[in-house]
Amino acid sequence: MRHENDDAAARPTPSRLSMNQSAGARSNGLRWHLREATAGLHDQADALGGAYDLRSRAGYAAFLSAHARALPGLEAAVAEALPPGAMPDWPRRRRAASLLTDLARLELPVPHALPVAPLGSAAAAWGMAYVLEGSRLGNAMLLKAVRTSPTLAEAGADAYLSHRPDSEGWPGFVARLEQALPDPAFWPQAGQGARAAFHVFLDALRSGRAPISDRAEYATHE
Repeated sequence: MRHENDDAAARPTPSRLSMNQSAGARSNGLRWHLREATAGLHDQADALGGAYDLRSRAGYAAFLSAHARALPGLEAAVAEALPPGAMPDWPRRRRAASLLTDLARLELPVPHALPVAPLGSAAAAWGMAYVLEGSRLGNAMLLKAVRTSPTLAEAGADAYLSHRPDSEGWPGFVARLEQALPDPAFWPQAGQGARAAFHVFLDALRSGRAPISDRAEYATHE
């Protein structure tokens, strides 16, 4: 799950959180603090992401199921901890409903969501939201992989990966993030929220990996 400086030519993985910013844009703001605070967890998530082949039904089903274990609890935790009006477009940014739509289209059961502990502060909620919003930025590449499979393309189960908040997108979120927490004294709390989000995703990814044999099974149909 890489933030900010992923190589655009790198092979996309379902866990990658690619933000692809220009090399000269780096500063000392909160977004960079969060990137550095979660760097090790990014690497772990990247390693786990390679187990999912989004071109196969089995691999994509495992990917959706893993995310369905993580996303609902994380989104609910952010909504509960944010002060009223802090992020007015948060309801539009939430993607759990789109994820459940995809599971239904593939006739997959809804997995039990992993528990997420209450965050306890708005700063932690912003850190968790940073991870959730970052997770959507590599979705165009992932969606392209899904649509190379005729079976998956026909199913139309891509509401999660194609979700758009119909708002200010990533730039708008980053602007709100920096405005909400200008005091570095609150940044460690934001980092705790970001790391908590990654740990939930990592638990879900570990439990939902598609076996390599599934990928080999579908390779002949590409």
